[in-house]
Amino acid sequence: MNTYMKIQNTETQEYFHVSLNFSDHQLTLVRSQGLKRPLTEILQLTDISSLVFDEFLGSPIISFFYKNRRYTFYESGPAVTEYLKENLAA
Repeated sequence: MNTYMKIQNTETQEYFHVSLNFSDHQLTLVRSQGLKRPLTEILQLTDISSLVFDEFLGSPIISFFYKNRRYTFYESGPAVTEYLKENLAA
């Protein structure tokens, strides 16, 4: 699935599109960089904390903390937040 997301810590905020996938108790995020090799980040589901389901401008969002960084996923495709809810809340 592809969606728009934000990663923030105490000093920075980054916004980008990612491809996401769940497997083996992990969430894999892949960011395209044009002609460069894509950046891949693997999050262990057991280390995710403070899971929140909310809305932003009438659209659902999902956010959580992972290693002192806040990850926020915005609905930018069909059933993205449902896919995240199904796999994160399990």
